[in-house]
Amino acid sequence: MAQEHSCLKRLCITFSVLYGILGILFLFVGIVAANYKNESEEFEKEAISGIIVCCVIGSFIILFAILGSFAAYKEKKLLLRVYATFLVLEAIGCFRAVPYMSSIQTEVNNDDLRQLTPLNKADGRIQKAINKMQTVAECCGLLGYEDWGDSIPQSCHCPPDYENKASKCHRVKPSSKDTLYSQQHYGNHENHEVEVYEQPCGPLILGYLEMGTKLAVGLLVTLAIIVVISAILHLLLYCHIKDQTPSTPVASGEDPKPPAYTVLHKGQAC
Repeated sequence: MAQEHSCLKRLCITFSVLYGILGILFLFVGIVAANYKNESEEFEKEAISGIIVCCVIGSFIILFAILGSFAAYKEKKLLLRVYATFLVLEAIGCFRAVPYMSSIQTEVNNDDLRQLTPLNKADGRIQKAINKMQTVAECCGLLGYEDWGDSIPQSCHCPPDYENKASKCHRVKPSSKDTLYSQQHYGNHENHEVEVYEQPCGPLILGYLEMGTKLAVGLLVTLAIIVVISAILHLLLYCHIKDQTPSTPVASGEDPKPPAYTVLHKGQAC
């Protein structure tokens, strides 16, 4: 019985530690996103709210993981009950959030990206973000270089020493504002064509969104499983502690010591 109680106690502490590690992951993601926010100006209010929520959730998970470990180690029944109740509520929230997270990726498609075009007339922040992605990912436009109309930016241009130009680049006429760039890199020809990336950025954006959604759903499902198991273990430990009552000694039928003579004499006198 004592060995079973000790094993259950160790399991509770182990799952509380795993729960705390997930909280550290949430907090780490929030801190990394906050650092990226300081380096970039293309952040909307929704992204800032997501960073705050991620950091708050991570901090609360870490604090409650410490509470659960302490409650299991010290066998505090009140803390075990509070901790298990919180875990049950969190598990319900996780299972309700998983379908919502799964639907985010399916709601965004090429039609939503097409609403941002033409890119040469889009908001400045959108243009800046897409230009940055075009330079890093070597792509052009959301659905193609035509999204920029007659103002294809230089971030779409294939470098002169770019490999596999024939399969990865389009030949298009440069816009009027890019004529100087074309002359400097391709020679001083009036009607010289420039080469732009053939691959659009839209599929890459949708791919990153799908990968991020799957990662978030996987993290939520993992959190929910650990929370459910931890709640069950802490409730079992709570009941196990509750059932442990000190045993009262049972009096034997025969008294090994006979009563003293003086006691018997006083009893007869009464």
